[in-house]
Amino acid sequence: MKHLHIIIYIGALMTAFSLASCGGCSKSEEEKKLRMESVILSGIKQKADLVTTEVRVRKLAIYDSSKHEKFVLGDPRTWKYGERKCIVPVDVTIKYGYDLRDLTIDDVKLTDDSTAVVILLPRPKIVDSGYEAKVEEGSVVRMSSGLRDRISHEEVDQLMEQAYRAVMAEDYTELIDNDIENNAKVVFASIVKGLGMKNMDVIVHRKEEWK
Repeated sequence: MKHLHIIIYIGALMTAFSLASCGGCSKSEEEKKLRMESVILSGIKQKADLVTTEVRVRKLAIYDSSKHEKFVLGDPRTWKYGERKCIVPVDVTIKYGYDLRDLTIDDVKLTDDSTAVVILLPRPKIVDSGYEAKVEEGSVVRMSSGLRDRISHEEVDQLMEQAYRAVMAEDYTELIDNDIENNAKVVFASIVKGLGMKNMDVIVHRKEEWK
């Protein structure tokens, strides 16, 4: 019986030692993953603002003296004596991207087997926008009825500015969701590879959709 007690005691010691060693191993792996996540985050943040894709929107800016410059095209048959009309095409370019300086360590996550990194992205923001201030005269339609003067160049400029503001008041992110995330993934994959992690997969995910 004494011999049996000794065997059990030794077995218990070995089990406790095994658990302690495994716990230390687990802690070491977690620390290693945290260091790798920190290195990846640092490499990404060095890029600051990242422009990933752009969208171009054409707006037909319409001046109608009878409608107080609203963007509405009336039926020419309804024009009244002395009214002025003008139609100006305005092409607006909007560049969307992510501000990588806003990423935190919580936005970079290694998978359990450390074979892939998941990068959680915020909503894309507008990083640049504008329109060509000069428009070809042939594309501008100026009309007037009666004795009213045709719309002036200054009024055309104001009309273009109004069209630009109208475009910028709308949200076009749904048009570029897939493109912007795919382009971001390509950039992130290049950064991760440049850090020496050549066999690591990169997965991008929207932060608000991550659970």
